[in-house]
This record gives sequence, C-alpha cells and structure tokens, in this order.
Amino acid sequence: MKSTVPAALLALAGAFAASTASAQLWGDTETGYLQASNLMEYQVGRDPSSEKDESTKLVDQFILDYTKGALRLGARFEFFHRAPDNAPSPVSYDELTQKYAEWSRPELTVRVGNSYAILGRGLLFRAFELPGVVRDASFPRARYAESRDLDGFVVTGRGGPAEVTLLSGRPVANPDFPYSDLDFIRRRAGDLSAARVRVDLGGGTRVGASYVRSDVFEFEEQGGVDLELRLERLVPALADAGLGLRAYGEYAGRGWQPFDDGLTTVDGTPHALYSAFELSYGAWGASFETKRYHMFNLKVNDPPSLVPEFGYHLLNRSTHVLDANDEIGSQLTVQGALPRGWTTRFEYSHAVNRRDVLGQWEDPQRYDLWFLGLESPVGRTWHAALYGAAGQDQVEDIDDRWLVGTEVTRSLSEEYSLKADVEYLKEERRTLAEPQRFESLWTALGLSRAGLGSVAVQAEFSNDPAEKDDPFTPEPETDPRAWWGGVVNWQIDAHHEATLFVGERRGGTACTSGTCYEVPEFSGAELRLTSRF
Repeated sequence: MKSTVPAALLALAGAFAASTASAQLWGDTETGYLQASNLMEYQVGRDPSSEKDESTKLVDQFILDYTKGALRLGARFEFFHRAPDNAPSPVSYDELTQKYAEWSRPELTVRVGNSYAILGRGLLFRAFELPGVVRDASFPRARYAESRDLDGFVVTGRGGPAEVTLLSGRPVANPDFPYSDLDFIRRRAGDLSAARVRVDLGGGTRVGASYVRSDVFEFEEQGGVDLELRLERLVPALADAGLGLRAYGEYAGRGWQPFDDGLTTVDGTPHALYSAFELSYGAWGASFETKRYHMFNLKVNDPPSLVPEFGYHLLNRSTHVLDANDEIGSQLTVQGALPRGWTTRFEYSHAVNRRDVLGQWEDPQRYDLWFLGLESPVGRTWHAALYGAAGQDQVEDIDDRWLVGTEVTRSLSEEYSLKADVEYLKEERRTLAEPQRFESLWTALGLSRAGLGSVAVQAEFSNDPAEKDDPFTPEPETDPRAWWGGVVNWQIDAHHEATLFVGERRGGTACTSGTCYEVPEFSGAELRLTSRF
C-alpha cells in the first residue's frame, strides 16, 4: 500500500456522500465552481479464481473538478482493497490516478496531465474513458474504473478552415491490467506523440491527415488520411428531396510511405481501412460501415469494432471481440417510425477473421448477427419491445445461434410500473466429437416507483456444458446451471443513487460504447453508491 491519505479522503467522501441529504455545488461566476463525484462499489462473496468461500473487494473513485472561466482543474483518487490478504495475487492500490489542467477557448484548447483525444475515427489513436464501468482484472485479481487516458498533453488549435491537434505522453499499454505495484506489469509503457491536421475545403468537404510515432513496445511510425463529404451540400437536389447523406473514409498504415505505398490493402502490408455512410429521410435513418484491419494490432489503441450494442442481457453477451491483426467486416443499421407510433430497428453485423499461425494464415472464420426489433409507442399504459436475432461466431466455435426476447412494461398508476423481461437463446458449438447444442434463458421481473427506485428479481438458466462444472469441487457437475439474483435501486435524491445486488451473476462478455471486456462470475452481495455533490 502507498500513502493512506488518499484512502482516508476516499472513505470520508464515501461516508459524506451516503449521509448527505442533498448534493451541493460550491462557488459562483466570480470565484469559480467546485464539483465532486464519488463511485464506490463493495463486493463480498465467492471469488471465482479460488476455492475460498468468501472474499471482499472495495473499489472507490473520487473525482474533483474546479472551473473558472476558461480554466478547469481536476483530480481523481482511486482506491482498491481485497481481503483476505493471502488471496492469490493480492493487489491493493491507493493513489492519485489522474490530474489535469485545461484552458479552453474557441480558437485554442490546451490540456496538460491526463487527457482524452481521438484522431479521425480512431484507427491510429483513441484515448477515452467509460464512465461508471468497473473492470475486473484476471491477473492480478483486482478491480478498477475503466479509463484509457493519455498522461501528457493535448493541444488543439482552430483557425479559419483548419484545425490542428498535437499530443504527447504515456498511453495505457495494458488496459486489461489494473493499477499495480508489481514491477513486471504496468498499465502505462513507453511514449507516444501524434499530430493531426483537418481542413474544411468548403461545400461539405473535409480532408485530414494524422501522424503517430511511439516506442511503447518498439519504435514505429503510423500515418493516415481521411475524407468526409456532406453530399446533401455537394448535391443540392438531395437536400431538396429531404435527404441527408454523409460519407467518410479513413486509411491508416504502419511504417506507411504515402507516395510510395499508396492506399494499399494487400496481404503483408499493415493497414486499416474504415468507411461510413449515413442516410436520413424524415423519421428514417440508415448507416453502413465497413472495416478492414490487417496486421494492425497497435496494442495501445481500440479502433472501431463495428459490433452493434444492445441493452438486452443475453444479446449483449453474444457479441464479437475485434481482432485487428486480421479482420474484414461491415455493419448495417436501419431504424425508423412505423404507423400508430411503433418503431423498428434492423441490424446486420458481419466479420471474417484469419489468424497467423507460424507464418501461415488459417482458414477464415465468420461472425454474423442479424437482428430485428419492434417497439410500441412510448407513454401509454403498456409498452412492449419484441426482438429476435440469429447468427454465428466461428471464432468462439459457435456455428449456429438464434434468440428471441421481449420486454413489457405496465403502468400501474402515475407512480408505479411493472416490468418483465424474457430472453431465450439457443446455440450450437463445434467440437472434435459431436456438436454441443445448448440453451440459455433469462427472466427478470421488477417494480419501480418514479423518483424513488425499483426492486427486481432476476434468474438465468443454461445447460451449456462449458459452464456446468465447478473446478474447485472434487466431483464434476453435470446438471444445468441456475443463477438467481435480486436488485434494489434507491434514488436517494437527485444526486445520490444506491444499487444493491444479492445473489449470483453469470460471467461473460459485456460491451459499452464499442469496448468489450470480460465480466467474471460472481456470487454474493454487491453495493454500488454513486454521488455527485
């Protein structure tokens, strides 16, 4: 453990947030504004990485921001402790994980310290955070708030038709590892510098160019160019017809010489190619995106994965994790309004992967997901969502997958409402012997009161052979699994919220804002307290 001062501050902040009846904002336009927020999550229960019956984990994130005019100052303290101390690979940290100073005007923004930035659509570099997401590290076992910031500076200048961005610092090189005192694992490594220029040529046309150099793992340079078109401005007839149409394309290469190499996409030349088309007409909209990544696993970056995200439990687990070493794919989205206030959404996501094994590319493996959903009008006594999906994920040895589900919400009064969720998933896994066919079922029933919170009971069932056996029991289990849980959400006031989960949670993949990560299985109680004051 490091200094206990930040830990004491975090404990006081959590206690203050829990007991304060209303949030506060200190300051005025003359003295500036001071704001704070705190995220605390406490778990007690079975640790899936050991046979111990019980362990506790406490993670806390305290953020402080001060704003006066164009100036903004901020700091972030984070704390994690796990007990018992003799648990495998124990990690505890207590440190100032972020600090920054930012000065912003329409023509210039300068930020020093922990910063966020994106070059183009993110093929070359994207420093970001996922607010509210607490990650679980597999090794060493620890929990931490997700942030892939750049520790350095970002300067953005704007003048006339041009915008220039310069950045430099230490990036997050190992996003799956927590803050740690272990010498052989560091979240940050090496240095990265980049420059980007974007010019508005007028008439709805923008061009850009980016350059990155880094020595995170070894010294290398990357470059990219991009083009954006507002076609309804280039072709006035489209606007006259009520159509909005945008097109965007970006190419990036490693060790790229633009005049010698061109925009090549041949095997053996590291490259990334991304395109996006957006069409709107009245209450309807459509987008089509494509990706092509080859030998482009930059490790410090997370380019667009082009996998749709859903709030539905089992469907969100049926996602695809990007492999930028070799992946080609696309995503089509169509959504709009139907008669009588109904809405619809259609998604198709497709990817083809190859893996380099000892210099030879394996046979392509496909990922496909078809989705169609319908939602009834909002604001009526009944609200329903009906949806279905089908597909495959050969990377995970899933040759066939289909799913159906529904969400129904019934207003009982002006204050109370009842919500029921049901999802059914059927899959087939390829094995060396006979194919494995298995099913999963998710159900949830909840009662909510406006302005106060909600209570819900949820249950998940599966007969997946890969999840039946507990490795820490002497006899192999063969019965179907069941995960039962209860959730209580309390809106303490406009700025304080508490959520208590008790029961069992099935592990698997979760995705937020285009970033996917593993959530371990959990059995016990979990309390989350979010405060802004």
